[in-house]
Amino acid sequence: GLDMHMHGPRFLKPLLKLVETGRISEARINAAVKPILIAKFRLGLFENAQVDAAAASSVVFNPQHKQTALELARQGIVLLKNDGLLPLVTGQKIFVTGPNANNHTTMGDWVFKQPEQNITTVVEGLKSVAKPSTSIDYLDVGSQVKKLDPTLFVEAAERAKAADVAIVVVGGNALRYDRKGKTAGENVARSTINLYGDQLALVQAIHASGTPTVVVLVNSRPLAEPWLVENVDALIEAWEPGALGGQALAEIVFGEVNPSGKLPITIPRSVGHLQAIYNYKPSTYARRYIDAPTNNLFEFGDGLSYTQFTYSQPTVSASRIAENESTRLSVTVTNSGDRDGDEVVQLYIRDNFSRVTRPLKELKGFQRIHLKAKQSQKITFDITPDTLAYYDLNMEWRVEPGDFTLMVGSSSRNSDLKKVTITVEL
Repeated sequence: GLDMHMHGPRFLKPLLKLVETGRISEARINAAVKPILIAKFRLGLFENAQVDAAAASSVVFNPQHKQTALELARQGIVLLKNDGLLPLVTGQKIFVTGPNANNHTTMGDWVFKQPEQNITTVVEGLKSVAKPSTSIDYLDVGSQVKKLDPTLFVEAAERAKAADVAIVVVGGNALRYDRKGKTAGENVARSTINLYGDQLALVQAIHASGTPTVVVLVNSRPLAEPWLVENVDALIEAWEPGALGGQALAEIVFGEVNPSGKLPITIPRSVGHLQAIYNYKPSTYARRYIDAPTNNLFEFGDGLSYTQFTYSQPTVSASRIAENESTRLSVTVTNSGDRDGDEVVQLYIRDNFSRVTRPLKELKGFQRIHLKAKQSQKITFDITPDTLAYYDLNMEWRVEPGDFTLMVGSSSRNSDLKKVTITVEL
């Protein structure tokens, strides 16, 4: 990939001095500049240096771009918990609140302030996707995660009690142009990774009403809030799903889209549980906490669906191979539920014994597949020397002889993986 240099006023004069004093050669500068200039040539910026504003308005945020943004949000939103509440049935009264329910935090960092008509907020999405027999009651308790109005929490609980379902949209704010309201994004560090400020108190007040509660997280950094996982009926990780994120989220809530996103990170229980990664190395040391459970809230690759997928025992075309040979893993995935859906089939490997300590598991491939209810599909992964190789003690890329465990399933959690062993022979 090409890394285009951003504006850097503090770099230019010192860099010039380094060239003048011979610390950096002009050839090195040319080598850095060349790929940027080539990219600009390919874009036609030298032939057409002036921007046609009218043409830009027809290209930027055009229907194709909107469709892409919508599809990305549909596939990226992750259903983390669902005690049978989702998808919602039609004809219900739904109470919606929370600081991120009706603002632009779905856009995230590094975004210019957008016209209102460009953004579908969560509330707008719910209202547009809901059937006429479903009513949406929205209460604004403050649209900044830092500035909630706790005096409204009693009213929020009362209005939740009068509804069939409550949806509370909380999380973070990474908007660049909201400097005072930011809790995430570039140059915004935090000492903890739980919900900021009064947000958990808001959720707890609504949960205490007895009304089934869905919590939606709109955030960029992982949020660790065990109380949510243990208490609310459904939990959705929406990330910062973009301009049409509100629509995609509503489609998932009402079951028009079956959620299929998977976590690209591990979600720990607290900041004290960091570093939480799936590909850690084996150790005889048992990590224990005296004041909290040891397990993560959610594992790398986690993500639920409104249907269920079952995996057959995987097989390999050859269980014994030479260092330069390949084998093929096959597994049959079945949609054993009653709803069509997408599954992201994940392949992990472990080099069981090696001269340099290797991780307990490493993601080596994945495939997104669509299966109709009760449909099965055979999935294959080619296990090549590159799949099994690593940089050894001499920093040489090679496959060491020995046993490798191949694991395939719906997440990195051991209980979600089916295993088969292959042997690389001397």
